[in-house]
Amino acid sequence: MATTARVRAKSVHDPVGWRDDDSPTHVLVDPRRAGRPELVALLGEDATARWMQSRRRKGAGLEALQEAVGQGRRLSARARRRLALEPEQFAIADVRVPDGFVHSDRPWALEVDLVDPVESPLHLVTVDVTSTDSSFTVETLVGPGERTVRVEVDRTRALPIGPATFEVSAYRVDGSKAVFRRSVFVLPSNPLSLSLGPNGARVTGTWSARGDYIEGADRFETDLAVTIANGDRADVTLDRRVQWKFWDGGVGGTLVEQGTFAWGGNNVVPRYGTLNGTVGFSSPPGSGVYDRYHRKEDMTVELIMSAIDGRTISGTITCRVMEAFGVNIIKVGSFTPEEHNDLYAAVDGMQVIYEARDVTLRGVQRYIISDAQAGSTTVLNSESEYRDLLRAWSVPNDFIDVFVVQSFAWDTYNGYAGDIPGPLSKTGDKDGVAVDKSGFVDAAGKKRLNTDVLGPLIGHEVGHYLGLEHVSTNGWLMNGDTGSRGPTISYDEYQTISGFGWMVFE
Repeated sequence: MATTARVRAKSVHDPVGWRDDDSPTHVLVDPRRAGRPELVALLGEDATARWMQSRRRKGAGLEALQEAVGQGRRLSARARRRLALEPEQFAIADVRVPDGFVHSDRPWALEVDLVDPVESPLHLVTVDVTSTDSSFTVETLVGPGERTVRVEVDRTRALPIGPATFEVSAYRVDGSKAVFRRSVFVLPSNPLSLSLGPNGARVTGTWSARGDYIEGADRFETDLAVTIANGDRADVTLDRRVQWKFWDGGVGGTLVEQGTFAWGGNNVVPRYGTLNGTVGFSSPPGSGVYDRYHRKEDMTVELIMSAIDGRTISGTITCRVMEAFGVNIIKVGSFTPEEHNDLYAAVDGMQVIYEARDVTLRGVQRYIISDAQAGSTTVLNSESEYRDLLRAWSVPNDFIDVFVVQSFAWDTYNGYAGDIPGPLSKTGDKDGVAVDKSGFVDAAGKKRLNTDVLGPLIGHEVGHYLGLEHVSTNGWLMNGDTGSRGPTISYDEYQTISGFGWMVFE
């Protein structure tokens, strides 16, 4: 059996406005002066235009229109946002890319249109830039009366090929703030490129495509987003034939599988634009890709395409499976409502740490052992009490038992794991971990939990159960010192975790 590939969809896309959640252009209409055609064109609502005109003919001034809008009469939320009824309204009307595109490795600029009825003496415009490999902020001062601000960035802040997002904020001296989001796909200056990304299911911690296991069909699906970008002034036509290769060890390593598929339909990449598509690979048992995924090994997928003028382009992305484990969170003794909420916030924080290294939670089950049931084990005074707790309250499933006790009172421990790695059965006194709930009393006299400590602490002890030993590196999850602990899980540790018997494909 072999892996097969197919094109799922294709479309042409303008490089500006790349994301669906870009801010809409903010056009403000003065209802005291605008004619009906302008109102209809800008608001898209003929009924609104007629109503506004009727109010105006009856002598309604600005205050009357403001009052009507405040009561929501005949005006949609969209219309209220776009009518200039507030004298002090401060907004970013639009953010434009002057040339209509941004080239990689070259200077670029944005033009920010401000709406500010007040002659403010000074503004500040900031642009938070996020691209595929960096993030930074650009600031520009705006003088009084300046309504279009040009933000220029030199070659030292040039952007790489791929999607980039600009979060633009404008500040007025009285504290008013306006925001706007604009996204682009940065075009190649070379001038043709092929970029690959995850499509749909992806690995959380890295920009990797995900080998998604389809349990009922017993196969792995790998879905890619394909973007061919043209930074030239002329259209480019592509050959229909696309070659694909899965590599072990990167391009040029061990070739796992290869094949071709037809890139049918529209094969023209427009000038200063992109041609986008999605490609799916299906890998059944017996295929090389299935076998590598099943062994939890990383691969690199490569697509190779040619233009009819002879140019060849290629793109690559890492492919890997995403795995998951489950936890039983077992509260030992009394917890206030605030402590309960803090505990599960800490569990969420632990999940974020693991997802940064491509591992997630398959589930969280919740249990409570009351004070009466727990007896002396609400406070752990010795290892023997800890072992008694595990033996008495083990949950009969393939999730890791995490006992959250009131406190530890032996040595300097604030957490403990039954064994490294933990057992794959629930029959003894090693099948679980315990943590101190790390509580405190807040300024309002409420009992709370320190989630910044508790989340990594749970993650640390769970890491032991998954087979990880202590390290001495500051900022790593497995550092034995709580004060030196952080969220980092190394790739070698990830490989150890992925081999644990309770891991499942997510």
